[in-house]
Amino acid sequence: MLGDGARKKWAPLFLVAAGLGAYVAVGPKLPRTHQVVLDLGTETGDLTDLEVSWTRAATTDDAALTTRWHFAEGTAPRRLPLEAHLADGAWDIEVTLDRRSRETTRWPYRVNLEGSPFWTRDPGRDPPVVIPVREALR
Repeated sequence: MLGDGARKKWAPLFLVAAGLGAYVAVGPKLPRTHQVVLDLGTETGDLTDLEVSWTRAATTDDAALTTRWHFAEGTAPRRLPLEAHLADGAWDIEVTLDRRSRETTRWPYRVNLEGSPFWTRDPGRDPPVVIPVREALR
């Protein structure tokens, strides 16, 4: 058994170790900002509305994040950068594209959001995740 003096001496170390253990266990499940680029390609001339919904992969939960853009005809960009504040891991996205010349297109895609480990993480250094939405515009 440890004496009172030894307990007082080692208690802070045990608390720090417990805190680090809890962070390692829970940290990857916490949301963080991911840089994402929607690659729309060159067929964006008649694109008027774009919606992206993010749902945790293999669940039937409601969307964790939904973002919508509206464009005047002929003004949609070829690449649309965005920030997604989500936890690391696999996500199912559904991209809904409204175009003047065609019906609404719904395009499902699975993306894996991963980042550098927390001890080497530099928020501006992780490369963006590129989502090839251009495939749905063909």
